[in-house]
This record gives sequence, C-alpha cells and structure tokens, in this order.
Amino acid sequence: MRTFVLSLRDTHRCEEIEGIETFVGADDTGSFAIRAGHAPLIAALGFGLARFKPEDSHWRYLAVPGAMLNFVQNRLEILTRRFYLFDDYRIAAAALREELEAEERSLAETRASIRTLERHMLKRLWQLRREGIRL
Repeated sequence: MRTFVLSLRDTHRCEEIEGIETFVGADDTGSFAIRAGHAPLIAALGFGLARFKPEDSHWRYLAVPGAMLNFVQNRLEILTRRFYLFDDYRIAAAALREELEAEERSLAETRASIRTLERHMLKRLWQLRREGIRL
C-alpha cells in the first residue's frame, strides 16, 4: 500500500512519522480523510482530535488546539502551537478535555482582568472630568 510522511511541528518540537496510510481530521466544513496520492490540500484544523494510521500499526490520535494542515507531494505538514500524540482514544479525549477546561479558565481570568481594567479606566476618566480636564 502507498504511504505518505506526516510532519508535526509546534513551538517546541518537530516530529516526522513515515509510512502513514490514512489521516482523518476535521475543519469548519466537516471531517475529511487523506491517503497517499491525495490532491494538494490546505485546511485549518479546529480544536480537537485527529487520527492517523501508520502502516502495519493501530490508529494513533493527535490532539491540537487548532492547526494549519498542508498536504502536497505525499507529505502532510501540520503546524500548531502545540500537539499531543496518543495511542489510546480515551486518554486522548481526557487530555483534550483537560486542555479545553484550562483554556476556558484562562479565558475567564482574562475577561475578569479586562473588566477590572475597564472599571479603573472609567473611574479615572470620571475623576479627570470632575477636575475639569477634558479629553
């Protein structure tokens, strides 16, 4: 069977896996599969799990917080902030859920910080106006 190379790159590392038979991922339009000989393709993977099947092996799982995918000349490159590889779907899903929860907490903290900053700015503008300073 024909295969292709999977190149994974994030901000800290690069990993190349040869002998990939199939890759299954999803973008905003839905799920898609790539096999050796596929037409050139560029896609934006959403937050979630993708999977790939190495030749003579079991499915492996790739968790990404969003990524750019480029397939050309039997080489699939995936560029992302970070990626995680798993052999077990349950472990991959749990890790992804933890990552999503951590990002949600971080986003909530950022929103709270912005609200506090807005309140301080409005209070300062009100004080300046009381002092007769016009902006």
